[in-house]
Formats: sequence, C-alpha cells, structure tokens
Amino acid sequence: MKREVLTSSPVDYVLLLSKLWDARIFLLKVCAAGLLVGILVSISIPKEYETSIYTVPESTAGRIDTDDSFSSEISIGGKKIQDAIIPSLYPEVISSTPFLLSLFDIPLTLSGSKEASTLTLSEYMSTHQCSPWWSTIRSGIFQVVSFPITLFSEKETDKFNNPQSITVRHDEPIEVFHLSKHEAAIAAAINSRINVDVNKQKRTVTLHVRMQDPLVSATVADSVMAKLQAYVSDYRTRKERVNLEYTENLYQQARKKYYEAQEAYAHFADANQFLSLKLYQKELYNLQVTKELAYKEYTETLQQLQLSKIRVYKKRPVFAVIEPATVPLNPVSPSKMKILSGFFLLSLALGCGWIYFKNMRSTQL
Repeated sequence: MKREVLTSSPVDYVLLLSKLWDARIFLLKVCAAGLLVGILVSISIPKEYETSIYTVPESTAGRIDTDDSFSSEISIGGKKIQDAIIPSLYPEVISSTPFLLSLFDIPLTLSGSKEASTLTLSEYMSTHQCSPWWSTIRSGIFQVVSFPITLFSEKETDKFNNPQSITVRHDEPIEVFHLSKHEAAIAAAINSRINVDVNKQKRTVTLHVRMQDPLVSATVADSVMAKLQAYVSDYRTRKERVNLEYTENLYQQARKKYYEAQEAYAHFADANQFLSLKLYQKELYNLQVTKELAYKEYTETLQQLQLSKIRVYKKRPVFAVIEPATVPLNPVSPSKMKILSGFFLLSLALGCGWIYFKNMRSTQL
C-alpha cells in the first residue's frame, strides 16, 4: 500500500492580491473605522507636557563628580572612603519616600488661571488629573467585581489605581514610618511623573518631569532639582559641619582660657609690680608661661576653625546647569500620528486577515 503524503498547498499571492483588490471597498471601510477609533482614542488621552533640566554635577574645585572619582573622601586609618551618594544613585534618592514626601507642599499655580490662589502638589495630583474615559469604565468594572470581597473586608478603599480620588489631610503631620494609603498613593503618582537619566559616559544628569499642565511641569522640575541639590549638599557637608561645630567649641574654650590667663597675668603683675621677691618672680613666670601656652592653643584652634570652614565650602557640590527649566510650549503626548498610524495598520491587517481566512474557507468548501 502506498502512503498518501499530505502536503500543504502553497499560497497563491497573485490570487490573494486579486481578492484584496476586489474587496478594496471593504478594506477602505475597515481602515476608515480604524481611523475613527484612533481619533477617538487620541482625543480621549489627556495632553502631557515635559520639562527637562540638563546638568553636570561637579565639585567646587571644578572636578566632575563621577562614580569613579572620589568626589568627597575621608581618611580613616590611611584608607580613603568614598561617598555613599554618587550621581548614579540620584534616581533612587528622588524616588525614596522621604524625598517624595518633601515634594507634597510645593506651591503651584495653574497655567491660564486668572485667580492668584495657589495649591500644593499633593492637591494638584488629587483633584486636577484627567484620565481617559476607559479608565472610568475599568474602575467601575473593578468595583463591581470586587464588591463581594469588600463586604467581608475593611471599609477602606484602595486608591492606588485611582490617583484622582486621593486626598491628603494637611492638619496631621506625615509619618514616614507609617504612611496612609492616601499618602502612599500620592507619593507613587508623583514618582511616576519624575524620571532621572544619568549618563556615565557624558557625566551628565538629566531630570524629566511630565505633568498635564505646562507651568506645573516647569515648577515641579525646578523645585525637584533645587531639593536634590540641597539634599546632596547637606549629605556632602554633614561630616565637615560636625567637625566644624566641634572645632568651633574647641576654639571658644581656648579663647576663653587665653583671655582668663591674660587677665590673671595682668592682674598679678599690676598688683605686685613693686615687689622683687623670688616667689613673686616665680609666680609671674608661671602665669606668663600659662598665658603663652593658652595663646598658642588659641591660635591653633583659630587656624583649625578657618580650615574647617574652607573644607565645608569645598565639599559643597555644584550643579552646572546647561539647560534650565522652561515652560514647555507643546505637549509630548499623546502622539496623534503614531496612534492613527497604529490603528490604521491594525485595521488594515485585520481586514486582510479576514479576507484571507474567508478565501481559504471558501476554497476548502
């Protein structure tokens, strides 16, 4: 018995093209429907504006801070220890919870607002965020599905996926150790709007802030960069400021000791200036030695104090701002051309696929 070998028939592309040409009216209708859906989607997505700040971190002496350079070093036992906060960790610093909480009270003014009243960033993220219409449908479906579960759980609702319903109580202090769901949701929403790009080759740090309001985007970007500079400066100078405070205390003690020794010497010399006893000369000599030692200690601590002040100044980081924050004029999203092109190609592919499978089915029948 001979076995029948089943082979798949090759696709006749000429016949397929002819079928597509015959169904060109159908394809035009499908593509037109896809374009209409793309237009609906593009106008439903809220506009977003992005502000970028392009900086180069460097030390006061002009040396660029990199991961390979010891931008701030201390010597312990002959070994040099590098700073923990380096430019590559700036994204983690900005996304940390304490840093995000410090951004809650940034004062903002909406663009085009005729009123002079301002609002905070937390209030803006709570009440001034627009979302597409399908987000409302999705949240409604989620609430319907999760309704039986909420009957047996706490009455608190999870608002992590709905930043528009977030509110913050300003009458109570925010505790970093124990955040409420509202505060954690606002922090997550702010974090999703901030991006830090660190280029190790060019040794640059670029901050990107995307908001639905252009003025808010520029204001938040400028405030975040200022707070980042203050954070890094505080960390870099913290050790030196502790040393400066200790040196200043030593200076004040040495200064007080020198003035007391000088006063004791002058008082004893004036009170016994007509005496020539050996005991008087011995005591006067001891007071003079004490005064000279106190003066030497006083001058040494004064020099150490001046050096400590210089070290604090040198440890301050400097961010050379190449591109400052400016109010963006055009939105960066949504890209209507990309959306329309995507829906057009998708509808065309679906129409061609429908015709192809319909043709295959009719051929098999």
